[in-house]
Amino acid sequence: MDNIKLVSGKSRENGNNERSGTNHKAAPSANRAVRPAQSAPARPPERPAKKVQTTKKQNGAGGRKAIVAIAIALAVVCAGIAGLGIYANSLETIFPNVSMAGLDLSGMSSSEAADTLIANNIGTDDDKTLTVSLPAGYDLSISGKDAGSYLSAPDAAVYAYDACHGGSFLANTFNYIKCALSGMKLAASNGESLNEDYLHSKIDEGAKQSSLLLMQSSLDVSEDSITVVKGASSIQINSDELYNTVKDALVSGNYDPIKYTAQAVEGSKAETIDLQELYDTVFEEPVNAEYDPETKQATAHVTGRSFDIDAAQILWDDAKNGDEVVIPLIKTEPEITTDKLNSMLFADLLSQKSTSLQGSSANRINNVTKAAASINGIILNPGEEFSYNKTLGQRTKAAGYLEAGAYSGGQVVQEVGGGICQVSSTLYYCSLVANLEITERYCHYFGVSYLPAGLDATVSWPTPDFKFKNNGTYPIKILSSVDKTKNTVSVQIYGSNPDGIRVEMTTSSWQLADGYGAQSTRNVYDKDGKLISSKAESKSRYYYHTSPSPSPSPSESASASPSVSPSPSVTPTPTQPVTPTPSGPVNPVSGTDVVG
Repeated sequence: MDNIKLVSGKSRENGNNERSGTNHKAAPSANRAVRPAQSAPARPPERPAKKVQTTKKQNGAGGRKAIVAIAIALAVVCAGIAGLGIYANSLETIFPNVSMAGLDLSGMSSSEAADTLIANNIGTDDDKTLTVSLPAGYDLSISGKDAGSYLSAPDAAVYAYDACHGGSFLANTFNYIKCALSGMKLAASNGESLNEDYLHSKIDEGAKQSSLLLMQSSLDVSEDSITVVKGASSIQINSDELYNTVKDALVSGNYDPIKYTAQAVEGSKAETIDLQELYDTVFEEPVNAEYDPETKQATAHVTGRSFDIDAAQILWDDAKNGDEVVIPLIKTEPEITTDKLNSMLFADLLSQKSTSLQGSSANRINNVTKAAASINGIILNPGEEFSYNKTLGQRTKAAGYLEAGAYSGGQVVQEVGGGICQVSSTLYYCSLVANLEITERYCHYFGVSYLPAGLDATVSWPTPDFKFKNNGTYPIKILSSVDKTKNTVSVQIYGSNPDGIRVEMTTSSWQLADGYGAQSTRNVYDKDGKLISSKAESKSRYYYHTSPSPSPSPSESASASPSVSPSPSVTPTPTQPVTPTPSGPVNPVSGTDVVG
């Protein structure tokens, strides 16, 4: 039994040795004698093993403490967040540091926020429109309301409120924390529910129309310039790029106009341009304003338009394909604008003359009165020609003319319309003094007593006629009347005389075998009295006659404005005959129906 116990003890010892990792020899065989236990050598104590077990126990205790501390901290934080979440989710106002379109809406209810937005004119325009300028001058208009981005003030206020409260418990809690720490800036627009179909439809249509205009015409002529798109047919509009640009503007609530610049297709050639053809297309001559007798006002003048071809070529060459080339227009105002003409219409008395009807019969005065009335109020625009015969028409009894003394075929006879030459002669004199261009004039066969020799003008139907042209810059008006009290016929010509020139007529005469000749001269002076020009008018040839004159006695009444100097009356003197070089009709008209 003792041996068995010894073996068992040995076995336990060996087992302990194996577990402890101690190297020992194998146990002796069972048939060997076993030495007493007390004879075995004593083992040293296993102190290192005991120390290792002690360290592990200490580390485990420290970790448990850290975990407990962290758990406690997390519990505190979670409790704080939960409390903050409960507070944030219980609020019925917009969170702190929330602004919309630059306005602070913190702590406001939806209705209070709406009132604030309205007070600042935000969300009050239902017609808010974004304008996009596309190439070729096509403007695309996009309605914020139709695009779904526009928010009325009440809707914008709700949008701001929902941005804070529209999520879950945790989302709202973290929104509150975010707003408190960094704030939330909102645009007064809805970027979450855009009507993309509407936007794509509008943008595609705009791109189509712009491209069509580019293909049809790349020319835009404004008041001050010509805009030409270089390489217009090669320009392509990127609809996706344009969509993103418009979308960004709508989402941000920015309705400022957008100018979209399209790019040319890569590799395309720039179009050439015929600048001379373009010049011919836009060129306009300046046109003066004229008097409109119907409206009694000046017509609209036309401003001349042109451009510098060489300068335009430089601009074109420097431009890239797809660029807008802006060519400045050169504007040339006409000499007479509408305002200028209206202010100067008939402002100056250019000439006037009164001749005596003393000794005239009642029939003759009737004819003179009718002729004077026919030319009264006639207005000639610059370049227009006056015809005495055309104005009066044929002199007939049906027209109210009566028989009176007249020169006809070198004789004094009674003719229908006798005496009307006194009106044509008085008008001729005024035309000369008004510095107008005489285009047709004939002298009488016999001299007249109401005007100096060389200043008369005979007429008959249908010829000869008396004509003159308004060769001036401004329109003229003829006034004519008979003063039966003074027994005179008067003619005045009104117009504009901005330079202050005046005309004096002088005459000279010489004796011929059967009559006399006369020469009238037009002398033009500037406002300072300096002679500008002296022009000989047509010569006249008169015959003597012994029968009574059909014209009035030599007494006459003449008057002139300060700018008109009537010529002195020249009485033919019996000097030696002089034959000057003719410069016009010298012989008087002789016919069967010459009325004087």
